[in-house]
Amino acid sequence: VMALNALQLDPGRMWKPPWRWFSEEMLMSCVPTELVKREGINFDEFVCMCRANGAKAVAFRADTSTKEQFLEHLEKVTSQGSPVDIQLCVSYSRSTLQQTGDGHFSPVGGYHKESRRVLILDVARFKYP
Repeated sequence: VMALNALQLDPGRMWKPPWRWFSEEMLMSCVPTELVKREGINFDEFVCMCRANGAKAVAFRADTSTKEQFLEHLEKVTSQGSPVDIQLCVSYSRSTLQQTGDGHFSPVGGYHKESRRVLILDVARFKYP
C-alpha cells in the first residue's frame, strides 16, 4: 500500500473523500482476501498484486540476480529525485531481525553507500503502532 501510494497511482476509487489513496481493504489481489489474511502471500503473489493495482512491477530474485545487480538497483531507486517513479520493495525474514513473524515485504526508504546500510520502511502498522 505504501509503495503504491508513493508512486501516486490512482486506485480508481476514493479511500476517504476526497482522497484517492490505496488502503489494505482496497487492494486488488491475485488470491482470495481471506486466504491472504490467514496465510499471507508469497513473492509471486506480491508481484501479481502490485501489477493488479496498476504498478509496473519487475521481479528480481536473490537466487537469479547478483549482489552487484541488487546494489545497482538500490542506488538507482534511492538516488532519484521527485516525483518518485520507481519503488524498491524487498522481501525478507523478520525473524532474522529479531522481530515476530517471518516473511515480510517492505519498501526501501534509503541507502547509505559508504556504510552499505539500507533503510527498510516497516509498514505493519497493525503490528507496531
